[in-house]
Amino acid sequence: MKKNAFLIPLMALMFQAAPQMKAQQLNPLGVCYVEVNNNNMLNAGSYTLQTTNRQLFDVAIIFAANINYDVSKSRAYISSNNNVTKVLNDVNTYVKPLQQKGIKVLLDLLGNHQGAGISNFPNREAAKDFALQVAHTVYTYGLDGVDLDDEYAGYGNNGTGQPNNSSFVMLLQELKAAMPDKLITFYYYGPATSRQSYNGDSAGNYINYSWNAMYGTYVAPNVPPLDKTKLSPAAIWIQNTNPQSTPASVVASSATSTKNDGYGVFMWYDLAGTDVANYLSTGSNILYNENTQLSGQLYSWSQGQACDPPLGLDVTNVTGTSAKLNWVSNGSQTYNIDYKPASSTTWTNVASNYSGSNVVINNLTMNTDYDWRIQSNCSSTLTSTYLFAPRFNSGNGCATPSGLVSGSYLGNSAQLSWDAGTASSYTLQYKTTAATAWTEVQNISTNNYSLQNLSPNTSYVWKVHAACNGGTVSTYSAEGAFNSGFAPVVSPGPRSLSFNGSTNYLNAGQFNLSGNAVTIEGWVKVNAFKTAFPNISSVLGIEVGDNNSAMLRFGDGNLANNKLQFILSFGSSQVKINTNTIFNTNTWYHVAATYDGTAMKLYVNGTLDTSTPVTGNFTANGIMYLARNYDNSRALNGSLDEFRVWKRALSAQEILDNSCNVAANSQGLEANWKMDEGSGTGALDATTNTHFATLVNMTNTSWKTEVPCNASLSVRDVENVKDNNSVYPNPVKRGSDIHFTVTDNSSEVSFYDISGKLLKRQNINQNNNTVNTQDLATGTYIYKITSSKNKGVSSGKIIVK
Repeated sequence: MKKNAFLIPLMALMFQAAPQMKAQQLNPLGVCYVEVNNNNMLNAGSYTLQTTNRQLFDVAIIFAANINYDVSKSRAYISSNNNVTKVLNDVNTYVKPLQQKGIKVLLDLLGNHQGAGISNFPNREAAKDFALQVAHTVYTYGLDGVDLDDEYAGYGNNGTGQPNNSSFVMLLQELKAAMPDKLITFYYYGPATSRQSYNGDSAGNYINYSWNAMYGTYVAPNVPPLDKTKLSPAAIWIQNTNPQSTPASVVASSATSTKNDGYGVFMWYDLAGTDVANYLSTGSNILYNENTQLSGQLYSWSQGQACDPPLGLDVTNVTGTSAKLNWVSNGSQTYNIDYKPASSTTWTNVASNYSGSNVVINNLTMNTDYDWRIQSNCSSTLTSTYLFAPRFNSGNGCATPSGLVSGSYLGNSAQLSWDAGTASSYTLQYKTTAATAWTEVQNISTNNYSLQNLSPNTSYVWKVHAACNGGTVSTYSAEGAFNSGFAPVVSPGPRSLSFNGSTNYLNAGQFNLSGNAVTIEGWVKVNAFKTAFPNISSVLGIEVGDNNSAMLRFGDGNLANNKLQFILSFGSSQVKINTNTIFNTNTWYHVAATYDGTAMKLYVNGTLDTSTPVTGNFTANGIMYLARNYDNSRALNGSLDEFRVWKRALSAQEILDNSCNVAANSQGLEANWKMDEGSGTGALDATTNTHFATLVNMTNTSWKTEVPCNASLSVRDVENVKDNNSVYPNPVKRGSDIHFTVTDNSSEVSFYDISGKLLKRQNINQNNNTVNTQDLATGTYIYKITSSKNKGVSSGKIIVK
């Protein structure tokens, strides 16, 4: 949630059948935003007009929930920070008392730098999905509507598209259809203001009210066909210590103009917990011929606790009468899951305090649309808000394909597979995340397909439906997502990456590390530390704001530039710990930062340097950068090698033992950038999670031969290598296929040179068990086959001639 709202646009559109405010509403309508990061919503009900005792504010807006982006599902979703969560999870305390006084309570929604906003839904399906999330949220928490704010979206991040001309109107159409009895308002600012018409329809046909977003100015929003009675040219930042607050003289002139010009709305922003009755009277005296009085108590505010719902929501194994609901679980949390027919208003509980990542629902009605929702239990007293899953159809009995798996990313191709069923054929659709049109491949006779002619380092989504005997077809599967990656590069040997301290860095894309356990580790060598304030040299991390970060860096405003700092966000603030170690230039160090739910720790060269007790869940959900955070002035002047991110806390022994190499399928390993490519435009992720890191403003000269570790295959791995008959032919002629004997539905084979350098990896299974050797030079190689089913490993040697 953002605080700098003086740049936020809000637009309101009137619909003929729109819900009406209470008959005793003020004229002009009084609208007030409350920043719940700092203030209590109840204060909006504490001010009345002195003579008539009418409430000063007709509408109170919870500022604000965010529009985040689930990269794994190419889906915008509603995210509530710790304070919005506190309000929504206790509406009896913070919302209903206002409604009992006749005040409508809305939830503001704005972007969060993740590429998702109200202006770039790529198609109606995506717009409707988000509209249903909004409607479910409004009805679940008993709110009176939603306020739309086109700020901070970061359009284009995470491979999303730029604003388009259809998105805003489609969203509004779907919102009105999903919640016809609720208010829709628009903060008049951002790309949506110039995208109000689509296919002969206008955004103003669906919005109830709109107001100026530029505080201290008097400018009427242009939202046809809304007339003056639905608009506020006034934008007042309530008097407080903020330098953007509006002087009383401007309040008076704005109120006078509003009354004289016949406008029907007056907007106030940022009501705090101090007595501002005299300041509010400056406007109310002119607007209503009455002073404002503080007729109720002022309420203080304490910060809520962070608790996020799980992501990765989809549905598989849809059979007509049953379906499996899936999500990405956090081992430390349990979940509450509900579902209902789309036509019903009553949710049925599937499970409460449930551990796991999926659950099956039965007794469904065939060919019926269903909704489902999930929330996390972060403790016995703390739950997240609900996250609402995409609507699904129960189908006609022809089972929807599931178990979508992608792999073998070679830049311009990828291998796709799904669980084999009883279907006679399949239809595959795929597209880039940013595209609106799907490419279709029909009549696929097997449960796998090799996609060709892809664009390198591009995010794609795909889905499959089945055709069964008798002419029936299933619904489409949930969408799978992958990054096409980079063309394979034969490593010339151990390498590191060097950065110039200004324009060089790596962009590893979207990460969601939020939870109660993490490890960041790798090798760093600094050429020169920063000498200008704030003395920061970034190593790796996510930095969206004080309430959303996980970082490792040297220096800070009040910290020496050659000490390492580890930062995590808990609630609305950051916890920082600093090393005692003073780092030297031109020296390789292995550094590791861990959090295990009880303490944050920093290790230097395998030895614990410092720790501090901390509990609870941290929030870190955004773009992961290496050698940069925030801006280029904080970029690293030095080198990185063998950097990893884990979704668990490593032990001290693990950090000491595995500083140079770990298995790609190690438990909890989220990303592993070995940085040994030596050429190309990306640092590959050795795991199957495809966190490819794009080189920004860098060339092949950025790879250096000076490295802290000379071998990437451990001694134990080499000792365990054996010749066996699971591979043929051996030797193999370069360019020919190697055939592997595997019994698992999903395995991974990795190739190493004799020095232990990882050269190539590829997913294989019973039906696709060949690997081409064109990108391997002649010589002897070590291969390792890792089973995803039982994590077993087999290995051997292969000769390419």
